[in-house]
Amino acid sequence: MTHSRFRTGRWLAVAALAGLLASAPTMAQVTFPVRPISLVIGYPPGAIVDTVARQVGAALSPILGQTIVPDNKGGAAGVIGASSVSHARPDGHTVLFTAYTSLQIASAIERNLTFDPVKDLIPVASIGRPTTLLLVNADFPAKTFDEFLAYTKSRPDPTPFGTSGIGSPNHFALEHMNAAFGTRLTAVPYKGAAQMMTDMLGGRVKAIFSSSSLAAGHLRAGTVRALAIGSPDPTPLYPDLPVIADHGAPGFNASGALGVFAPPGTPPAIVDQWNAAIGKALQDPVVAEKLAGEGIIVKRQSASQFGATYRQEARQIADFIKQGNIKIN
Repeated sequence: MTHSRFRTGRWLAVAALAGLLASAPTMAQVTFPVRPISLVIGYPPGAIVDTVARQVGAALSPILGQTIVPDNKGGAAGVIGASSVSHARPDGHTVLFTAYTSLQIASAIERNLTFDPVKDLIPVASIGRPTTLLLVNADFPAKTFDEFLAYTKSRPDPTPFGTSGIGSPNHFALEHMNAAFGTRLTAVPYKGAAQMMTDMLGGRVKAIFSSSSLAAGHLRAGTVRALAIGSPDPTPLYPDLPVIADHGAPGFNASGALGVFAPPGTPPAIVDQWNAAIGKALQDPVVAEKLAGEGIIVKRQSASQFGATYRQEARQIADFIKQGNIKIN
């Protein structure tokens, strides 16, 4: 009887020790944050993604109690930055801030990536979507969106159109316009929005899609003209402009929605901690005012909700590319 009690007690002690040992790695994994955080920004300095990332990052620093270090890794429409994060240590100290629509497009069209932007990255938090405008130089012959369509269909040579790189949301939108309206637009890729705007002002490209914040000063100066809204929703900022999605191109979207992503394998507890911190940062009155000034329509979701939305949108984009036989190269 004594031996039986001893064996039972020893078994319980071993089981308890095993439980503690098994839980130790998990407990260590969710210790976050313990050092400065690298906020990888998938676009170059000066782009709206960079501007918003730094605004949100500044608000996150006191919330998380660590320094947020912005790290611009632009190129390939956000894929370079995303690739680096997909191979980062999954402990929450490296995350990606990017215009994620380009990643959904890349997942549908790329064949030589070292990672899958949809399957590998972990969606952490949705930030929102910038208001995007179709712009032309003030000297451009077309004064309305319909005149722009007519002009670009009638020219003997394709009209050069600035984009943020192959597979970027505005490149995808350019191909969508060609498919929906029969326009003849040809993509001219750029690494940054500022240079793209400069070249349009100089006449090297005839039109671009631009965030409303970047366009605002040029619109006030009268050096550019807005012909349409390229993001999916109307805005009170430009009530007289047609929304391309409602003007004969259902599903049209030239706007790269903004979000935060973590490396694969990041523990759910850290993902949820990040989501809660970002939600708090977006509620900061200073941040909210700055984002509104940038034309950002904020969209708050839980990590699981954002993940479901991200994957659903990716499937829709892939289906659209396949059904429309849209070529992006």
